[in-house]
Amino acid sequence: MEPTKEHILDLRNIIAPVTFLKVTQELEGLKPGEILEILAKDQDTRKNIFKVLKAFNYQLMGIEEEHSSYRIRLMRA
Repeated sequence: MEPTKEHILDLRNIIAPVTFLKVTQELEGLKPGEILEILAKDQDTRKNIFKVLKAFNYQLMGIEEEHSSYRIRLMRA
């Protein structure tokens, strides 16, 4: 079995409206089974990102807090 390809999207220094665009673009390019790891600090992004994700078929792999930032892991279904 081939290992899952992982993509990292570092949004820690980007404001909320731009983060949603970048997440959308990245998810559109993923193949089923690939994982997107999102690094962010903005709480608006964390609260609203799942509204943007409604358009995609994905599985939430986890959300982790790390100091003043957080990590969201998604797998494209």
